[in-house]
Amino acid sequence: MENGRLEGVEINIRKVIFACLDKWWLIVLFAVIAATAAGLITDNFIKPKYRSTVTMYVNNASDYEKINYISSANLSAAEQLVNTYIGIISTDTVLTRVGQQAGGLTAGQVRSCLSASQVGETVLFKIGVSHTDPQKALRIAQAVEEVMPDALSEIVEGSSTKVVDKAKLATAPYSPNIKRNVVLGGAVGCVIAVLIIILLYVLDVRIKDEEDLNALSKYPVLGQIPEFSGEGEKSGEASNTKKKSAGKGGKA
Repeated sequence: MENGRLEGVEINIRKVIFACLDKWWLIVLFAVIAATAAGLITDNFIKPKYRSTVTMYVNNASDYEKINYISSANLSAAEQLVNTYIGIISTDTVLTRVGQQAGGLTAGQVRSCLSASQVGETVLFKIGVSHTDPQKALRIAQAVEEVMPDALSEIVEGSSTKVVDKAKLATAPYSPNIKRNVVLGGAVGCVIAVLIIILLYVLDVRIKDEEDLNALSKYPVLGQIPEFSGEGEKSGEASNTKKKSAGKGGKA
């Protein structure tokens, strides 16, 4: 019984695959429509965002403290400070100072366009500012450059930060990615088409072949009615007509 069930599942999966292959044109059509729609929506309805970034270096010693060499212990301690700095950056105290420097923005407005992340497993971290206006993104990033080093040093005593890469004006949009959205739209279209084909296959309860009949009936199939082609039927009708005409001629 268990083998029979497994065989039935394999047959069903095989039929579903062949049903999808038979409707390949529908899958392609849905993929093209969905990809085109995704491209049009991305291009016409989603505002592009521009990004300016600031890269900062973390040191576990203050600026006035002289260090003749940097040991692995110093680097390890500074690396652990990176996550602490990233957490401090998102506080209202620091963001309020950045917003005031950027031209009277609130902490919430700055937080909505600011992000910070560590650069690999190093003592560097990046602060990115994304905005629909590249000039505003640059202005907020420059405010970060001016405020962050002093603000972080005041909160975390005995440490310091330095700006490695200053913010630059973005010349190209950071998001959205039209190519990626088009590819994702095409993939979604393919999935939708396959689901429709599978649904139509499951809802089709007609008996199409001997396997379907055996699956529904507990009695064996005793015989089949063969399929006749149109040419065979015509040739058969023609031969019957000749026989009838020949029979009439014999009687005459």
